[in-house]
Amino acid sequence: MSQYKASMERLARLDIDGANNDEDENLISVDVDGSTKGVEPDDRPSTPNHNPLLSWLEAHAGVIMMPILPLLWCALFLTTMDRQSILSAWAMPLLGICSASLANAVPVGGGIVFVPVLGFFGVKLQLGTAFAVATMTFGNGVFGFLSWLRKDPGSIAWGAVPYAVLPAWIGSAYGTCNLFMTEAASRHLFAFFCVQVAVVVGWGLYRNGGTNEKDGVFSLVDDIIRTESITDRTPMKALIAILSSFTAGTILVPHIGIGNAMTTFLVCTFVWRLPAKSSVVTGILVGGWTSAVPFAIHLGVIGDVPVHLWVMGLPGVYVGARIAPLVHERLGIVTVLMAFVVFLLGTAALMVFT
Repeated sequence: MSQYKASMERLARLDIDGANNDEDENLISVDVDGSTKGVEPDDRPSTPNHNPLLSWLEAHAGVIMMPILPLLWCALFLTTMDRQSILSAWAMPLLGICSASLANAVPVGGGIVFVPVLGFFGVKLQLGTAFAVATMTFGNGVFGFLSWLRKDPGSIAWGAVPYAVLPAWIGSAYGTCNLFMTEAASRHLFAFFCVQVAVVVGWGLYRNGGTNEKDGVFSLVDDIIRTESITDRTPMKALIAILSSFTAGTILVPHIGIGNAMTTFLVCTFVWRLPAKSSVVTGILVGGWTSAVPFAIHLGVIGDVPVHLWVMGLPGVYVGARIAPLVHERLGIVTVLMAFVVFLLGTAALMVFT
């Protein structure tokens, strides 16, 4: 009896982390003989509440989003724009809304909109890539990050981030300074990668009938890890994640402006075996953080970022990043993934036939 009472007291003292609203992640069942069994509470190295900086950002994300970031944009606007620049880029806020709404709802990156559209208007691909990474750095890496941190911080798989971002930074730094593909080859590579991802995601949806939801968690694979913490960090899985991100950073990001968002989504889904929503959100944010290094190179070394287009597009990117989590929640993860497949196939066709 005393052992049973002690077990119940330990259960009462258990601190359940409410960041992701999963009430059943830290459960301890009490057997009839008073022994405890079940799922031990994980150490949650990936939960924002266990990192002082992330906890501070989560608490102050609202103030940062409004009014601090808009005021910073106003200062940037006043110091970089003139009347002619404004008139020549008047449509960029609308393009920013479209790209950021998509890029922060599915792991494609804003380049999937910017690169084809700018190419349609005669902007060469390398310049479009510079603009895409400049916009994604803020659209996904800042605005999108703060929006998701406020809306659903538990959906970010922090354990996957180092394996996705650091190798991609190294690869994108080398690839941006040493471009080795022609414009036509880059477009075809873009199309091929989009089709491959669309096939993988589409097959997962078809195989599961669009309803593979267990205990409120949808996944494209069967043996998922239901928490955002990555507990199975075997050397082989870590090596696959690192090589995948490095390859995406070296080949895809410098030439087409996107790639590591989709790569991270695939790695989180099929290597780390995370739920679909966690894989999607993590891929979205990693795509933005990856873009920071090539953006810095394009801005400070190569000097080919179209600053007036970038500055005019940021307000739209800001709005799109704020509404994307709401759209994501309203549609549901299955619908979001279906839309993901459609956008991928449409973009592949645009890259090949235009």
